[in-house]
Amino acid sequence: MKEAVTILDEALLTEKATMLSANLNQYVFSVSKTASKQNIKDAVEKTFSVTVLKVNTLIAKPKAKRDRMKRNKLGFSSSVKKAIVTLKSGDSIDLA
Repeated sequence: MKEAVTILDEALLTEKATMLSANLNQYVFSVSKTASKQNIKDAVEKTFSVTVLKVNTLIAKPKAKRDRMKRNKLGFSSSVKKAIVTLKSGDSIDLA
């Protein structure tokens, strides 16, 4: 099993992630691309001492960006793997 530090990169605090945590008790994390759902579940439970019910993952595709300094050449942003973690109804994570 991988260490929890290498699996969880950061918690994403966007407007949509804040709505999910307030309404549905779901939290969004940026995770390692090689992490499985079971690894993510174990890392969140170990790090925050909560009970995880479900883990959904997605890979955000890279976006094309134009670089004005390099004669308008096309480049790409990096892809990111996100995990949406659903917690038990009594548990919560303080991310502030």
